[in-house]
Amino acid sequence: MSQNKDLKAQEKQALKEEKQAKKLKEKEEKKKLKEEAKEKAKKKHGAASVFSKEYKYEGLILLILSIVSLVLGTLVLLGHSGKDGLTIPDYVWLIGTYPKLMAWILIGLAISGLILSVIPLFKPSIEEFKRVTWLTGGQLLKNTGIVLTFVIIMALFFFVADLGLAQVIRFFDWAAGKM
Repeated sequence: MSQNKDLKAQEKQALKEEKQAKKLKEKEEKKKLKEEAKEKAKKKHGAASVFSKEYKYEGLILLILSIVSLVLGTLVLLGHSGKDGLTIPDYVWLIGTYPKLMAWILIGLAISGLILSVIPLFKPSIEEFKRVTWLTGGQLLKNTGIVLTFVIIMALFFFVADLGLAQVIRFFDWAAGKM
C-alpha cells in the first residue's frame, strides 16, 4: 500500500515537473517571437532594409543586366577599334571623351554582376561537398580498375561483333553476286 502511495506521489511530482518545463519552454518561445518581431520592425524602417531584403528575381535581373552590360562594353570596344560595333561621338559627355575606358568599366561591372548572380547557385553545393565522404586511394584504384576492365571487355565484344557482322555482309555480297 505504501509503495502504491509512493508511486502516485512520484507520478504527481513527474507531472508537475513536466508542466513546469512546458511553461518554461512556452515562455522562451514567446520571448523569441517577441525578439523576432522587434527585429522585423527594425528592418522595416530605413533605406538599409531595401538592401538587406532578398527579392525573388534579383539574381535573374542582375544576370540580365550583366549580360547587357557585357554586350554593350564589347560592342563599344569593337566600334572604336575599327570593326563593326558601336561608335560613340566625341560630343557625348564623359563617355565620348573616354569610350574605351567606359567600355572596360562596363565589362568589369558585367563580370562582377555575373559572379554575384551565379554565387547563390553554388552555395548549397558547397554545403553538400562538406558532407561528402570521399573514397580512399585503395577504393579509387579498385573502382578505376573495375571500370577499365569493363570498358576493355565491351570494346573486345564490339570488335568481335563487328568482325562477325562484316563476314555476314561479305557472305551476302558474295551470294548476291552469284545470283
